[in-house]
Amino acid sequence: MKLSQLLGTAFECRCGRTHRLPVRKFVYDSTGVEQLPGIVRDCTDLASSLRVAVVADARTWEVCGRRAFAALERAQFDAVEVIVADGEHGTPICDDATFGMLLARLRGTGPGIVVGVGSGVVNDLCKWTSFELGIPYVVVATAASMNGYAAANVAPTVGGVKILIEARPPVAVIAEPDVIAGAPQEMISAGFGDTIAKHQSNSDWWMNRLLLGEYYCDFCASIAGDLEPLYLTRPEGIRERDASAVGGLFAALFWSGVAMTLMGTSVPASGGEHLLSHTLDMIAMARGHGHDLHGRQVGVGTLLSAALYEEILRIEAPTLRPLPPAIDARFWGTGPVVEAVARQYEAKKDSLEAVQRYLMQQDGWNRLRNHLAGLPRSPQTVRDWLQRAGGATSPEAIGCSKEQLREAALHMHEIRKRFTVVDLAWMLGILPDSLDEIMQKWLSR
Repeated sequence: MKLSQLLGTAFECRCGRTHRLPVRKFVYDSTGVEQLPGIVRDCTDLASSLRVAVVADARTWEVCGRRAFAALERAQFDAVEVIVADGEHGTPICDDATFGMLLARLRGTGPGIVVGVGSGVVNDLCKWTSFELGIPYVVVATAASMNGYAAANVAPTVGGVKILIEARPPVAVIAEPDVIAGAPQEMISAGFGDTIAKHQSNSDWWMNRLLLGEYYCDFCASIAGDLEPLYLTRPEGIRERDASAVGGLFAALFWSGVAMTLMGTSVPASGGEHLLSHTLDMIAMARGHGHDLHGRQVGVGTLLSAALYEEILRIEAPTLRPLPPAIDARFWGTGPVVEAVARQYEAKKDSLEAVQRYLMQQDGWNRLRNHLAGLPRSPQTVRDWLQRAGGATSPEAIGCSKEQLREAALHMHEIRKRFTVVDLAWMLGILPDSLDEIMQKWLSR
């Protein structure tokens, strides 16, 4: 079955579960915006007189929002413009405060459907607010910058903490090739960084299948990998804005989001490598400075994850260390942030103990090494791809100091309850002992 045939269906998977995909349309075409009114009708069964809230930021309004608004008006929809304000660092942010303001505005407007025009932040905010309002959502994508377009989850900052909450994916994703290829280069490279992370995150997922008996769906895990030839055959095409490469990247990002929706969790697309980005975001918010795009930070996190796996798989006979009994509260400070992080770490302790018990079994370590053999990408391969595609490979490239990156790398295992390669690296002493060496070898300019 072709992936496109899954849109809007429920199907029995070879994993034994029934997967459901609420996304009904995926349009990547030069006439995408002009198709918007028909797609709204087809996907929602709503009358033309219905009020439509067109949500964008100041930049995406000019890129596509104005045209989307005009197309809806020509089709006799009651369109309302809603602009998401920039945060203090010059771009909108997806946090509880912005969500509250947008939700209040939409409630006052009373739309029957939301059309979001933008990429990561706008998409997440619209997904979140439309879910809260119980109305459908369509997104007009403006950049191949992240894989959340078709995902059901949202990754906002709430009370200073990066969390993951369940929402509902859009009923349709629309994009125009010229718009996607014309996005700022740093956004395209961010999408590349987010996409190549999937092989590493699937390594974490596969590892947890063995160590913790975590449910694993081979089909969902394979989706992103099957699309790699579209953009990885020649990574330079991403940097050069080659239409075929950027289009392949956008398709891979879309279907990676689909994999998360099918699973109902982020596990097919997010593992230990994502923790670095989330931690950098939290540090930036706490200290009052900006941070780089999520996908560019994830690219660096993917390189770090690959280096950790390389060190792990070199070990012949491990000596297991007890993990710290609690988080480093001095690093996280006081108030809701440290409390939220502490809860996540406390919730992970059962998994940490279970992994320790598994690895202390006779031949437990060899089973793990054999289980992972050939799966994680090498750091050399990851760095080569990132460099060729114009992605980030060093702290300086993502606008932070070596010390900030080091701090994030040493504390990122504390923010999520799910076991990842980062926890295993701590268990084996690779963290913190080898971090400086890894950074010097793989994360230096």
